[in-house]
Amino acid sequence: MMIDSDDAIANSLDAVSRARRAWEQRPRAAVPHLAHEEFLTYLREAVPYYRERAATAGLPLVGRSELQDDGALFRAEPDGPQYRLASSGTTGRPLEVTLDSSAWYAVNYHFFEQIRELAQLPRTTFRRGAPGVLFVSNKPGRPSFVRPLPSLDDALYLRLQLPDSARDLPAVLSKFQAPVLYGKPTYLLDLRAALLGLGIERAPWRPELVLVSGEPLHADDRERLTGYFGAPVVDALASTEGGLIAATPPDGTVHRVFGDNVRLEVLDGSGRTADTGRGELVLTNLVNRSTVFARYRTGDFAELETAGDGTQRLLRLYGREPETVRFRTAELSADEVTRAVGFLPGLADFQFVRGDGERTLLRWAPEVSRTAPDDLENALRGVVAGLLPGEDTELERCARITPLGGKKRRFLL
Repeated sequence: MMIDSDDAIANSLDAVSRARRAWEQRPRAAVPHLAHEEFLTYLREAVPYYRERAATAGLPLVGRSELQDDGALFRAEPDGPQYRLASSGTTGRPLEVTLDSSAWYAVNYHFFEQIRELAQLPRTTFRRGAPGVLFVSNKPGRPSFVRPLPSLDDALYLRLQLPDSARDLPAVLSKFQAPVLYGKPTYLLDLRAALLGLGIERAPWRPELVLVSGEPLHADDRERLTGYFGAPVVDALASTEGGLIAATPPDGTVHRVFGDNVRLEVLDGSGRTADTGRGELVLTNLVNRSTVFARYRTGDFAELETAGDGTQRLLRLYGREPETVRFRTAELSADEVTRAVGFLPGLADFQFVRGDGERTLLRWAPEVSRTAPDDLENALRGVVAGLLPGEDTELERCARITPLGGKKRRFLL
């Protein structure tokens, strides 16, 4: 039976209970560090794409296009229902993935237990029937809903859809003061902007944790979120293909890789893979036994470190943003540009774009409460002149830069 992941049947209490049992009874290696080898044995036996390859041959690298064009070859037929999940397609053509019951539980529920453990939130933070996680979204066409989270003692998972009426936000947030506020950075910044637009200078409640995922977290946006919501930030790397891959401790910058979920490699510019170094992240998802992602090129870039005991960390996560920005007349680190531009008082967002002809375009958006945007524009001109004295830079004021439901990109040069 194939079920869409947001189908009411999929999220019934009975279905969630069955999925939780499947998660608890999932096949696991007797010794944790052998989980990767056990998974490779499984995919060679059960997945058509790998069954056709000699057991002694190394696994090839694959990418999104292979999974999109020949998806059936990467799917096994596990026992029980399979759940259908589609990527948002914000970085290209959407990818449809099937999950077995235990993987579906891991993505939707065990995810939050792993974050709770990483953040060292006491179990008593969450209570049955009380708000537990408030997920904020601005993706068009998605409904608001409330569901229990069995992994957090049946605390409630609440989805708040933006942009609904901003006037209702204070009443909604007063009722649903969840200890975990969750969403893409731009989703949570939209919530912040809506509240600032109502004259609310500080969040109506103080969550225990702000959890972000789904796009790069820039240093200036981190400061905006921590300053407004008064809570530490956990930055998680998660995807349709990999589930929960890695996350930082609260207010940390180094991502701990969830070795029970995934195994990572990096692909460098010369085409070599390694388990330590800089390059494109290559993912093997150890959890999902339906659509298999083994040695899958993610398109995200990072610096990976693998310790002698097999544990992994991302010392730096760049995602799809560059480490170095190549302007027409200079080459600067992305961090340097963000420090110079992103922290200007009254600025909400910015983006550098290659403009027409010989000009560079700087798009910028002021805070909603900013009363003198001309002063901010003058300050921006001064900063850009100092960073790029030889550059012909045009400034364009915008109401917003990242489209609703999209992924933030700071540098399109």
